[in-house]
Amino acid sequence: MAQSFDLFGNKKHKTRIGELEQQIRELHTENQKLKTRVDKRDKKTKTAVARKQEVEEVLNRAQQRITTLENELTVLREESSKNITFSGTYPLNRSRLTNMVFELGSMRSKPGTFHSIYLNTNARTSDFEFGDTIDADCIHLFDQIRSYNGKVLFYDEDHCISVAVVPPFVIESSDWTTADAFDLTPLKGMLVHSSTVCTLYAHAGRTVIGIVRGGGIGVGVGGDRDDDGGSEVYAEIVRTGVQAKHTKGGWSQRRFERGRDQDVDYHIKKVQEKLESVMDDPVETIIAGGDLSLTRKMLAGAKVPVIEKRVDVDGNPEDIALKVVWAGRLYRL
Repeated sequence: MAQSFDLFGNKKHKTRIGELEQQIRELHTENQKLKTRVDKRDKKTKTAVARKQEVEEVLNRAQQRITTLENELTVLREESSKNITFSGTYPLNRSRLTNMVFELGSMRSKPGTFHSIYLNTNARTSDFEFGDTIDADCIHLFDQIRSYNGKVLFYDEDHCISVAVVPPFVIESSDWTTADAFDLTPLKGMLVHSSTVCTLYAHAGRTVIGIVRGGGIGVGVGGDRDDDGGSEVYAEIVRTGVQAKHTKGGWSQRRFERGRDQDVDYHIKKVQEKLESVMDDPVETIIAGGDLSLTRKMLAGAKVPVIEKRVDVDGNPEDIALKVVWAGRLYRL
């Protein structure tokens, strides 16, 4: 039998091809294993990043709450240092203000001993000569109430009524009336307002911006909602990454604080950009709450009147916007 010769080296090529194919299969297998390991690591990394973001969000919310409470604590300390003692203080929203106006409006005094004192932000009780008609201790307490909107005192010479109100909107002019009924006209006017208001509830990393249009007419009595009048509300949250505060001390803390300051500056910039976009429509007033030191930076150079409120609110963006607009306070003197 004639011996066959592999003139072109086909056998070697086939053998080499087989070896290469085997190596390729092995490499595919190894590559798949490596890909699986990388996918697992990526998943762990994404989970860790998501978890980190969740923790930072919780920390920032906690810091927001702390900042607001610190503001309230400052006020309480000031009141305590002056030996101020109110019989009670209560937050007011739209519904509670409506109820209060209704109840005070139903009262009458035959001898005409009801006093209604409205002070705007520039006025003082010393601008009026009350004489002995109003208790001096009551006037002293009324003087200590801090408000960026002005304040109102409703007082009965027979000592049945002695309450002060910080209203949701600015008191335009000061006045003092004495009659058989309380003068509630300015407060009623606030309840039927139809202006457009911009709200800013600011905290580092998370700020709510809202536009509230009118809706004051037809406010019902009762309930605990802030939107009984059917206001048109637009609101959204501006979120940016801001590291939560820490107190490690030393160089590490200084480096951290520099980074946090940069984060806060960036957040302020993004809020200002959003404010420009939402304030295309005419806005008569900006009402600011939350971290007031932060809101002042955000609103630097604002050409619209600004009302500042020390309020702590929560809820969805629309709820927060309405709560900030209608936030007030009632004091029993």
